[in-house]
Amino acid sequence: MVKKDAGVKIPVLDKDNYFHWKVKMHLHLMSMDERYVDCIEKGPHVPMKLDSRVGLPDDAPDVEIPKLVSEWTVEDVAEVHKDKRTMNILFNGLEQEMFDNVINCTTSKEVWDTVRTLCEGTEQVRENKMQLLIQQYEHFHFKAGETLNDTFSRFQKLLNGLKLYGRIYQTKDSNLKFLRALPKEWKPMTVSLRNTQEYKDYTLERLYGTLKTYELEMEQDEEIEKVQKKGGSIALIASVNQLEDDSKETAKATTSRPSCRSDVSKGKDKMTEEEEESEPANLNDLDEIDEHIAFLSRKFSKFKFKRNSEARPPRRDFQPSKTNWIEKSKSKCFNCGMLGHFAGDCRKPKVEKGNRKFEPVDYKKKYF
Repeated sequence: MVKKDAGVKIPVLDKDNYFHWKVKMHLHLMSMDERYVDCIEKGPHVPMKLDSRVGLPDDAPDVEIPKLVSEWTVEDVAEVHKDKRTMNILFNGLEQEMFDNVINCTTSKEVWDTVRTLCEGTEQVRENKMQLLIQQYEHFHFKAGETLNDTFSRFQKLLNGLKLYGRIYQTKDSNLKFLRALPKEWKPMTVSLRNTQEYKDYTLERLYGTLKTYELEMEQDEEIEKVQKKGGSIALIASVNQLEDDSKETAKATTSRPSCRSDVSKGKDKMTEEEEESEPANLNDLDEIDEHIAFLSRKFSKFKFKRNSEARPPRRDFQPSKTNWIEKSKSKCFNCGMLGHFAGDCRKPKVEKGNRKFEPVDYKKKYF
């Protein structure tokens, strides 16, 4: 059920989101009357008058004392009634379960403090929660897989929580903390901002906007570098993007036309559709073409530089016969005539062919 006060929707409390309700209700009361905020923070208005008792010395300071109800003026009654008005707004912003806890409160300040204690805890509990938030702030850092937007939202939420507990940091300190929390990819930008001292004059939102612009530039540079590695053309990609934009505009214009068309317009639309189909659809088609060209070039290079000796690979099933082996221990050197090595391995001086001495050898008996 929507609850309204003077045509304005009253924020309803959700215990899980008490801080949000607190800010909304505070602003709602401020928009109605600033005295409503004084009622929840300082208590109801008490009409006062100067003490004019007989017997006080002439040099005594003026002392104010509360007025009797019978002495209240019309303005006093209106000011006192503002506390009841504030109580009514608070009651309408509470669910039944929470309303049962404050039903016996007599002032708006008592209602406000009771709801705060039930949602935030006692003063000691609030102090512990604030210390926990301070610790999170001191150890705040960038998490793996986060974007700049995710990190900024998490940091902004942490600052808002600290502010609600009464801990407020200066803008330059929070900006420096956020810059130091960014990963090393952001180091060129963060060092530049810190050296020029520009971050001190920025709001946190403006600092985020500056970093966001730098992030978009980095993404664009990475895309261009990726295309250059694949051998693509940046100008061609730009033209394809332009063609995509033109095709989208043409499609929008086509859908916005009336259903009954002339034969001439239908023929033009058909020709336009055929031309659009013949054009590259997106960058994925260019990537596939580049991959095919690279694959063919690699295959060609393998055949181009292959030697003739490797054209016919040796038979894998060939195994030399052990019967054709010659044992070196039984072989005789043709250079020195000694057993145990071949002429190519002989270390003695080379003997001329005419001076060699050969003995008749029975090879059948020696080898077989």
